[in-house]
Amino acid sequence: MKKNCIRNIIVHNADHVDLHTLADKVSEFHVQVIEQRLGQSNLTRKQKVTIIDKIIENLKSREINGFIK
Repeated sequence: MKKNCIRNIIVHNADHVDLHTLADKVSEFHVQVIEQRLGQSNLTRKQKVTIIDKIIENLKSREINGFIK
């Protein structure tokens, strides 16, 4: 049987929502998910650091004018 996994996240904005606060909350959520998945893995510390480095590298490569596309 297939494991449950997140496929899409849809964020509905109200007119008075501060986008920077929303971005911080979404970023915090992603950090928690990555931390949880790495904690559950059987990878070595070095392998986990390599994965984190690749995630950061990927995000930086998609960054344009301070925003990640």
